[in-house]
Amino acid sequence: MKLAITYTFIGLFLVVGNWESQQQHWQEEDPVPEDSIRLRIFSHDDSLLQQEIKREVRDEVAVYSAEYMEDMPTKEAARDVFDAHLETIEEKAEEVIDAYDVSMPVDVSLEKDVKFPTRVYGPLVYPAGDYEALVIEIGDGEGKNWWCVLFPPLCLSDLGIGEEEEETEKEKKEEEPEFSFFLAEIWDGWFGA
Repeated sequence: MKLAITYTFIGLFLVVGNWESQQQHWQEEDPVPEDSIRLRIFSHDDSLLQQEIKREVRDEVAVYSAEYMEDMPTKEAARDVFDAHLETIEEKAEEVIDAYDVSMPVDVSLEKDVKFPTRVYGPLVYPAGDYEALVIEIGDGEGKNWWCVLFPPLCLSDLGIGEEEEETEKEKKEEEPEFSFFLAEIWDGWFGA
């Protein structure tokens, strides 16, 4: 009996140690190159309607931008394209807002030093820092924001178009994998719960 308990604790120690080292390997640095341009959209407020408007604006801008970013060779060329299309992007955002029959201003700008927080998405870590970004502020811009990378067009590939910044704790917990220790199951089998 003492031997079984000893082997069980040794096994648990090895499993937990291995799991800890795997956690560190699972989180890798973001493959986004330094010379990227991000998209950041601030909603008017956190109401369901305003969050829906934000997502519609996101989709419109992402689809519109994808047409121009596909074969863009450099960040400078992408910046020139965005500069030339700021007015059109603003009009597209206004069309979405008008379709919801609400009246609020939209401000679209290309900014060099926009602060982004660290973001963990699956195994990738998007490091915090100041990045060049196309910023869209809807109304007061006081609501939750959303972001992705427009150039290179990494967030456009799956047209779920990136991830929400405002992911809730509940959603985070649902995404966390559940682990079962086989040694614990054996222990329960031998000695009961």
